[in-house]
Amino acid sequence: MAGRGNRAWPYRRVRGDLVKASPWTIDPDTDGEREVPDSLPDWDYQTDLRLRRRISLDSAACREVAGLPPDASLAISVRWNALPSLLRGSAAWLPLRDDSQEYLVDVEIEGERLGGIVNLETMLVLAAPDKPRPAVAHLVGSNLWNDQIEIRLQGNAPLFPIAQVPFSESSLPYKAAWFLELGADLNATALGAIQLLVNQEHPTIVAAVGRASSPNDVDRAVLSALRSDVVRTMLERALEDEAFDMTEVFEKDTLGAVLQGLMRTYMSSYMDDGLLEIRRIRASDPPMFATIVQAATDLLADER
Repeated sequence: MAGRGNRAWPYRRVRGDLVKASPWTIDPDTDGEREVPDSLPDWDYQTDLRLRRRISLDSAACREVAGLPPDASLAISVRWNALPSLLRGSAAWLPLRDDSQEYLVDVEIEGERLGGIVNLETMLVLAAPDKPRPAVAHLVGSNLWNDQIEIRLQGNAPLFPIAQVPFSESSLPYKAAWFLELGADLNATALGAIQLLVNQEHPTIVAAVGRASSPNDVDRAVLSALRSDVVRTMLERALEDEAFDMTEVFEKDTLGAVLQGLMRTYMSSYMDDGLLEIRRIRASDPPMFATIVQAATDLLADER
């Protein structure tokens, strides 16, 4: 699916015929390598998503069409986001070389971060700032060409559900943007134990969640704050529970298993002695713990 509908871009972009992108394949370098299907009903959270595609383009021609100077730095960028969990990340960044027109793009995304529907977007972007010119891209990350695919994992099963409710009609503070409900039973299914409530009366968060698959700059900042807060809340839930430990064996897709996955994804640098160090930091210095989570979740980071 090329482009983003009829969006009006403020700068010249690269024509689609100048970029030849093969379909994505899954499980490259194995006997099971095949074109990515629309749905992977047998996928589970213990399985990383390994994908590959080939892209052919003439960087000089792309620069010329986009009005860029001959020495402008370009790159192929691949980003992913998962709905409805709202997790997202950068999967690949390949600077273009003047001596090559063929690029092999390999992507591996941790299964513990996925669920529901995954949108994978491939872009040709400006890799370094350039001198501002009328109708010509000059900011790092400016999208000169893109296409995207959507993959359903485990049928329609999300990592956790999201519901929009009017907070003024609940016991929640009516000006709040969201609230994460977490169950007490670590052995309960994650789908039943986790729910993100979004304030229906908060237009900024409603708009950002609604445009999560194709956010604008404001949406990205809001979603980044939301994701970081959700991760922090879930990590704190795990650390406060004496029954939670990384050596405990939880059934797949339970709350305990999801929390273990988040701990490995975001706190691995602090787990040389299990959970002792990170529990100590969280108990003795909560502001430092919050800052550690900000860094681990790339809060408000530039998404190239």
